[in-house]
Parts: sequence; C-alpha cells; structure tokens
Amino acid sequence: MSGSEQVLYQKTGGFQVLMCGFLFTVFSFVYLYVFQCDVLETLHYSLAHGKTVFSAWGSAVGITFVLLLIRWGLNKFLRLGGIVYAFSYFPLFLILGVLTDIDYGIYTSTYHTVWGWLLPVILIVYIVISVQIGKFFRAMRNFSVTSLTVTNSNLVIIIMLCMMTMLIGNTDNVLHNELRAERLLREKSYSGALEAGVHMAEPTHTLTALRAYALAHTGEMGERLFNYPQNYGADGLFFPDDSLKTFRYTNDSVFSLLAIPRQNVKPTVELLREACYQGTGSHVALDYYLSALLLDKELDMFVKTLSDFYVMEDSLPLYYREAVVLWNEIHSDSISLAKDSMMLQQYGGYLEREKMLSSETFMEKKNLMCKDYGNTYWWYYNYGRQ
Repeated sequence: MSGSEQVLYQKTGGFQVLMCGFLFTVFSFVYLYVFQCDVLETLHYSLAHGKTVFSAWGSAVGITFVLLLIRWGLNKFLRLGGIVYAFSYFPLFLILGVLTDIDYGIYTSTYHTVWGWLLPVILIVYIVISVQIGKFFRAMRNFSVTSLTVTNSNLVIIIMLCMMTMLIGNTDNVLHNELRAERLLREKSYSGALEAGVHMAEPTHTLTALRAYALAHTGEMGERLFNYPQNYGADGLFFPDDSLKTFRYTNDSVFSLLAIPRQNVKPTVELLREACYQGTGSHVALDYYLSALLLDKELDMFVKTLSDFYVMEDSLPLYYREAVVLWNEIHSDSISLAKDSMMLQQYGGYLEREKMLSSETFMEKKNLMCKDYGNTYWWYYNYGRQ
C-alpha cells in the first residue's frame, strides 16, 4: 500500500468511526428515551423493586454510554475495520433489543426468558466469527476499495442492526399503552394516563380498568366515563384476575382506593353496593357503584341509588343526568324526576337523529349514531355492549 493510499485508508477509517458512533448513539438514545421509555421503566421497577427512582433521560444516556464503552473494549480485541467496521456494533444493538424484550409476566416470580442462555451463546459465536472476519479483511488491505464503498457497506450494516433491534424489542402498541398509563398513574398524572391509547377503538380490559382508576382519582367518572369505549360492562371497572394481563395495578389497588378490605373475593357490583349502603367504603366507592350500574344498564337501580345519595335538584354529573333523562323517557307513565331542560333538548336531537336512520340496519345505525353520539350514555345504552 503506497503512502497516499495509507493516508486515504486512515481518513476513511476515521470517518467510519465517527459515522457509526454517531448513528448508534442517536439510535440508542431515541430508541430508549422515545420508543421504549415505558418498557425500560417497567424493567427498572422490576429489577429495583421500586426502591429507586427511574429517570428516562438518565437511563437512556447511561445505557448508551456503557454500551459504547463495551464496544470500544471489545473492538480492541476484534480489530474490525474497513467495510465491516460497523459489525463491531452488533453486540450493542443485540443488547438493546434484549433489554426491551419483556412481556406481561415480568412481575411474576416465575418470569424467565430465553435470553438468559441465548444471549451468551450468540455473543460467543459472534466473537469467534468476528475474529476470523477481522483477520480476513486485515489481510485484504492491499486491495483497493473506494471510501464510498466502505461508507455504504457500513451504512447498510448499521441499518440492518437497527432493524434487528426493533424486531427483538417489544413493539406491541397495546402493551406500550398499558405501560404508559401505569407509569403516568404512578406519577399522579391522571390526565396523561387517560390519554394513553386514546385512539384505540378496542382498548383492552386492563387499559379500560386503568382509565376508570384514573377517573376515580380525578373525581370525573360521572363526567367522562363514556368518553372512552366501554366493552366490558361493570367488569371493566376492575382488573382481570389473570396475572399475565396486568402489571403493577391489580384489584388490590382498587380495593385500597375504595377503602374496602380485601376479602380474597372477586370485586362485584354487590360488593360495591354493600360498601356504599353500609358506609364502609370511601366516597369513591359510590362513583364506582353508580358507574357499574350504568355500565350494566341497571337504570332502575341506578335511579334508586341516586335518589338515596343525591339531592336530585342539585347539579349532577353529565352521565348521571343523561341516565335520568333516559329513565324518564322509559318511565313516561310514572312520576318523573327533576327535569333538565338543556339535557332534554339534547336528548330530543338524539331521538330525531335515530328516527332519520330508522330504515338502516342495526349495525349501520349503530355506526352512524356513534359519529355524533358515541360519547353519550344514550348511545351506550342502546348500542353499546349488548
């Protein structure tokens, strides 16, 4: 190799070091801080048992820095360069993927992952292969390769490694929304928790229960409950019993919020009723009970309970007023409850719109009514969870 070629080789090598280092650093930080923040927080909580404070920014920076140190030390031994220099970043991208490959069982005592044995095996195989690759390409230095070829080769390798990380890490949008809601609940950002997965047409049972839990903290169950899809009836106020469908928040969290002693029984509407009428639960228990009656479309019991605990002439939450108007319509031949002129006018518009769609099939009418009234109790009562 001539002197000029040696200088060009060194300059090209220096550019590859800067380019690959920059691309990995940017990818690692964005991947951890933006895309996998909630997964990383969950992993941190599981490992630290909630005893240390999680910092999304600090964790992303710290992990990226440690991985760069690992690559620097490892490549001192492997000495990869030229068109395969970027291959020295393979362990880093692999570790990023493994760190973010979690599932619902992470908080269970029996949780385990194949990466416990697979990761070391892959790294050993990688080192053996990389040593041979390094020897081969160092022997090929005398062959002329343009700087553009070297750059393009390393760019392709980096892109493939990025894709590998994304494929290994958990990218389940449903899981991420549930984790985000849980994290924001722990941070007492209840409005933020309600926004998690807000565009999901079919939220999971767990996410539905998390939203109810957040609404209970803000005191807005009666105002906002039906702003969100309710596909599980009263059961949607509680978490699934399956431990592989929940994380930190479970029905124990609900019992604690409602100040109801845990009795090793499944939460039920009847249990809520007893807490309200016996005065053993917190004030939030009444919101849960009234919401459960609405979700199960038990209008008669709802109106009776409302009369027992509220002065009907007082201003009621939005969905309670909608339910009262609907009850009055159903029981038009009996004594009506307090009238709400504005709500009656809005319900009249609902009935008029429904009348206009009388020739449509049930599903067509359901979808068309949902566009204008999907966030009302009237729509839920007539078309929601059959």
